[in-house]
Order: sequence, then C-alpha cells, then structure tokens
Amino acid sequence: MKKIIVIGGGHAGCEAALAAARRGAKVTMFALNLDSIANLPCNPCIGGSAKGHLVREVDALGGQMGKAIDATFIQSKMLNTTKGPAVYSLRAQADKKNYMAYMKRVLENEPNISLIESEVTEILTSKSPTPSHDQGVKGGLAPLAGFGAAPRELNLNLNKITAVKTNSGEILECDAAIVCTGTYLNARCLYGETVTHTGPGGLKNATGLSESLRKLGFALQRFKTGTPARIHKRSVDFKKMSVQHGDEKIVPFSFETNVADIMREQVPCHLTYTTAATHEIIRASIHRSAMYSGLIKATGTRYCPSIEDKIIRFADKERHPVFIEPEGLGTQEMYVQGMSSALPADVQTAVYRSVPGLENCEIMRYAYAIEYDCIDATQLTLSLEAKHVRGLFFAGQICGSSGYEEAAAQGIIAGIAASGADISIGRADGYIGVLIDDLVTKGTQEPYRMMTSRAEYRLLLRQDNADLRLTPIGFKAGLIPASRHEKFLQKSAAIDAGIAFLKKLTVAPGDVNEILLARGSSPISSGVKLAELIRRPEVSVWDFCEVFDEAIDGVVEQVGIQIKYEGYIKLQLESAEAFRRIEDKVLPEDIDYLKISGLRIEARQKLAALRPVNFGQASRVTGVSPADLSVLAVYVKAAGA
Repeated sequence: MKKIIVIGGGHAGCEAALAAARRGAKVTMFALNLDSIANLPCNPCIGGSAKGHLVREVDALGGQMGKAIDATFIQSKMLNTTKGPAVYSLRAQADKKNYMAYMKRVLENEPNISLIESEVTEILTSKSPTPSHDQGVKGGLAPLAGFGAAPRELNLNLNKITAVKTNSGEILECDAAIVCTGTYLNARCLYGETVTHTGPGGLKNATGLSESLRKLGFALQRFKTGTPARIHKRSVDFKKMSVQHGDEKIVPFSFETNVADIMREQVPCHLTYTTAATHEIIRASIHRSAMYSGLIKATGTRYCPSIEDKIIRFADKERHPVFIEPEGLGTQEMYVQGMSSALPADVQTAVYRSVPGLENCEIMRYAYAIEYDCIDATQLTLSLEAKHVRGLFFAGQICGSSGYEEAAAQGIIAGIAASGADISIGRADGYIGVLIDDLVTKGTQEPYRMMTSRAEYRLLLRQDNADLRLTPIGFKAGLIPASRHEKFLQKSAAIDAGIAFLKKLTVAPGDVNEILLARGSSPISSGVKLAELIRRPEVSVWDFCEVFDEAIDGVVEQVGIQIKYEGYIKLQLESAEAFRRIEDKVLPEDIDYLKISGLRIEARQKLAALRPVNFGQASRVTGVSPADLSVLAVYVKAAGA
C-alpha cells in the first residue's frame, strides 16, 4: 500500500487526502490544529463566479467539497442568471462551524486516513535515478505528469522524497507527500502597527518548512491576502439595508445530492454601501494602514482588494457595496464582505460605523492582512509534482493561488497523481485544467483567482455539464463508484435521446402559439420542429417541459442548453479539437533549448527553465513568440523527434 503524507488540513489537504485514500493509499494528514480542518478563515461561502465551476468539477471527479456545502449551507444563490449559461455560477453561504465539522467527520471516518496534530518542519529526500513520468497530453491539457502515458527515462539523478520530519523530531517515511500549507507558512497578521506572527484567525503558523523547501531548491515568494472585521448581529440596523434572499429553487453543488433533501429555510444576507464619510476617514488615515505604511511588502490579490485599495485605486467611485453575511446559525458573528482592511483598530471602528446600518456596530474581530510564503509554481509539472523532487506534490495557496475552491481543485488532482492514477484533464476539458496550466506554465506574481474569462472554451466548460465532462475521468481514476457511474450513463443517454426527440417532434400552431405570444415571440402559421422554437431567444425548453416523461435530474436543462446554443457549441468544439492537436505535439524531453540558435535569447532561457512538454504549453510560456514556435517546430522536425 502506497504511503502518502498530506501536510495541511485546509481545502486542498482535505481533497488530496480523500482522493489518495479512496484510491487505496495509506494517508497521514498533518494539521497544525485538528479543530481548524477545512477552516473558512475569510468569507464562509463556497462557490461564486467561476469558483462554482471548480466545485462542480471537483464533485464530478469524486471530490467532497460539493457534498460538504450542500450539507451545511444557510443560503444558496445562482449568480449571473441574466447572462448566458457559460457564466452561471452557484454560490452558497456556509455555516462555518458545521462545514468544518462535516469535513472533519468525513476524514475521520475514512479508514485509510490517519489525522495527526503536529507541524511538519522538514522534507527528507535521497538521490534517485527513478524516471519521471511523461507529461504527454490526452485531451487538451498538456500533461498532468504521469497521466496517460508511459514513463520516459531521464539521465538525471533527481531528489526523491523519502520521509518528513516534525517539530518534535518524529520521522515518518512515505512514498509521496503533498504540501497544502495554505496561508500558514511563516505567516504574520497585520493591522495598523499591530503585528502577530500567527496564521489566519490567530491560529498557530508554520515556521520550519519554508527553510527546508529553500534548501531543496524551491524559489519562494511572499504573498498577501486579507479579511474584514466580524461584527455582532445585535449591533446592526438591518432596516437601513436591502435584504438579499437566497433562491427559492435550490440547485445543489453535488450531482449526487437530492434537491428534496436540502430544501430548508434560508438565512438572509443584507446589502449596504460605503459613504463619502467612509472614504474621507480612510484617506485621512491611509498612512496608518499596514498596507501603506511600509509594514507589508508582500504582493496582494488584485481581484479582492482591501477597502483602502478600493478608495485609492477607484477614487472616482462614490460608494462601494458592503454585504453583511452570517457566519453560521450558532453564532452572532456577521461577516462584512467588501471591507477587508489593515487599518488600525480605532480607524476600523470609525470606518465601519460610517456605513449605513453599522452606526453602532460592535467589532468582535478586527480586520487584518496576512502575509505568507508560497512557491513559484513553474517549478511544478502539470500534475503539481516538483520537477526536481520526485514524489513531492503541492496544492492550494502554496502554489500561489487564492480561494478555497482553487485549493480544492488542486488538491484532488495532486491526490490522484500522488496515488498513481492515469488520467488527463486539459484546458479544453475543465476549469481545473485552466487553473493548473496557468499556474505551472505562466506562474503568477500575485494571488491567482479563477475567473470565467481565463477559459478559452467557457461555453463548453459550463458548471451544469461538469459531470458530462469529468465523471468518466473520475470513474477511470477510481473515485466514482460503479453505482454513480451507471446513473451518469443513464443521464447521458437520456440527454441524447431528448435532443433527438425534440429535433424530430413537429408541433402545430394550436399547440404552441399561446406560449409563444406569452413570451413575446412570433406565432407560427404551420408545423415546425420543437427544437427550432427552443432556439428562439425569448423561448426556453421549460416552456415545453411537459413533453418529457419524469426526466432524470438535469436532463431537461441539458437538452435545452445544447439545443439553444448548438451552433456556438459546435464552433467551440471544433476550436477545442484544433487546440488538442497542438497539445498532442509532444516535445522531446532532452531538448537543449540554449543551443537552438534560431530562438531569441529570452525564449531559450524561458523554455530551458520551464521545459514544456508539448507545443501547446510552449506557446503559453510568457516571452515565447509565434516566430519562436516556428523555429522550434523546424528544429524538432529536423531532429526527427
């Protein structure tokens, strides 16, 4: 039985441990505090724009995050419904403590997982001639190393992980390890002039592992994120805010969740806005913010700015939205979304109390910024394995990403890869493929956040069809049980049959004109195929759903989307296929890029450092031009590779 160690109990660690254990590996998970497993240190919500896609994909592969939030949400909402289905994104507010307790129970009840509260401080390795796996592509994403191809021999003596060492001196041998340390590595929290050397929320930080990683040759970066204050519910005047209700029709994250089982009363959130007074207080005290005083030197996230950043960067904005969201059913703490800060305590109080409805707010936890170490992910293969240390994998914010969902997506891939699965996910196959390819090919100079705009084929990579895209891969990896796979096959067949049925079904004017007129669509004067009517922008498949007999969950929705957007989907499928052909052009692993005289110097250096596995990945390396790719193609052809 393969022995795998998971370092960290956050969202990446949870998915990594469960994936490896369910594939038959013996997993030991180390957490600094077992009570902080699956912690939600910032907003206690799962999903959101593009992030909801990742959660659905993790679930389609056999992961746990979707089931966890379905079991513990207190409000559920589908975002972007006024736009097309490519950008629909599910978001749910979690009961923070219940979510953590749920995930801890799942880990405790998994027979192949052992949980230990301790800090790993050192990675132990030995030189090994073990060949690295080919990173060839099957289906678009170039290589998750070891996924879908035979190994290649290398003339390298690579380091290979043999064990980890804890702060108590205990040494545990392993075949592989997955580092999922989140924001805890050498972390420190700051607001004003207050600096505490802790992880998020005052939890213990990890102080030893960074130096061990440096000694192993990893380039470390310093990133920053932050969180707003928590305030007491009794001190909020909700009458001055607009109510934000959840959806009446709840859509679950997990494809296995029965909607009837999660229909429950939801808790409202509330919306208010900053004021001119808010902005003036911040401007007058900006020099006291740890972000502007020089205390913080790490790089922050562009897409989740602090309230200070918003006021300075968007000086023309008269106000900014502020959402008041409950942290759970068993607490009075309210999360003030949109107002993360590193201002000192007295200024924070004044700033928050300048917002309508918060005039008398009682701050229970002050906002803070947090700095932490992470690695340069270009040192990893697309399986998230270190290129120079065999058996050592990384997942989550240690790779430079931000967010619970991005972490979980990396975690399940690292867990699958570390346990030796043979699968492949590509940029044209999933947001997971886009996420990992971006991190390891381009790297990131700031915390990376997944967005729908990052995906070239987002009409194909919708959240609603994540199971159709990735469940076969999860089944191949051994994470989808046969019973679930059989239901998936039935659903897939029903969708195909439904599309064929509507393309053949002719309806008469008397059958549909009343519906068409009610929708503001032109009536018909003779018989027409029902599929043609569904393609009209004013009309939905749900207007005619009575033609389906007890459809399997999700079938009607899929039939409608695939019919309405058939032409656009066909174009993207053709484009994706052309993309895959480029990805399938594997580059010889022993190319000496520095000796290819036709390449520009920058291209030589970048390609030599990254060592892309195929032409597709090479094309995405920053600094490699189309002309460089042409030179490379000629070189490879001349070399007979």
